[in-house]
Amino acid sequence: MKGPPVIAVCGKGGVGKTVLSALLSRVLIESGVRPLLLIDADPAGGLVSAIGENSAGTLAGVRERLISSARTADDAEKMRLAEQVDYLVFEALLERKDYSLLAMGHSSEKGCYCPVNTLLREAIDLIASHFRAVLIDAEAGLEQINRQVTRSITRVVAVTDGSHRSAETMRMIAEMIGHDRVSAVANRVIAGDADDLPAGIAFLGGIPEDRALRQFDQEGRTLWDLPPDTPAVSAVRGIAKALGFSRTA
Repeated sequence: MKGPPVIAVCGKGGVGKTVLSALLSRVLIESGVRPLLLIDADPAGGLVSAIGENSAGTLAGVRERLISSARTADDAEKMRLAEQVDYLVFEALLERKDYSLLAMGHSSEKGCYCPVNTLLREAIDLIASHFRAVLIDAEAGLEQINRQVTRSITRVVAVTDGSHRSAETMRMIAEMIGHDRVSAVANRVIAGDADDLPAGIAFLGGIPEDRALRQFDQEGRTLWDLPPDTPAVSAVRGIAKALGFSRTA
């Protein structure tokens, strides 16, 4: 059976992935795409606070809890722990009326996030079918794509700020997963700055400079409370439509 659309917002650090993820999730919920699964896949967080939530449980916490228990467990107990992984993933899920939120979180261990990325990939496979759509605010760069966290993703939305570095990151993403699965959104750029997109990547639209958005961001206020007629929110409605989400509610 065909699963729900899974959209990942990617790009280099600082281009505005979390802003787009927060506003797009708001627009989708308002359009009737419910329940929506939101995944804050950046270890540094951002989406959690951008939508005004506090996530008590994280996938990094699940992994560390399993490791801590396994250190003193015998073989039988380790087998029981393995059987509890699915339960622990659902325990980390913050559930609301119209959406649920799963945060990757920050690991206390030094080094690569590969094990937590693997758990994230398996968590997406486990719970995605329970939702109308899945929206992932991915970490900066290419790590999660390299680790195939995106294997279930139907569409990558790469954010560009008009810089060479953001365009290069987009190009590498397209080479890894295929140009036909990548679309672009321009953030804080003027008309024409998105003309240099890599060939084969569809342009969904741009988010203009928005004084209200900038003020909300500076004050740490949830972007879901932005007035509905602000330029940024209006622009993201157009982006959602370009992604194939028409208003259903």
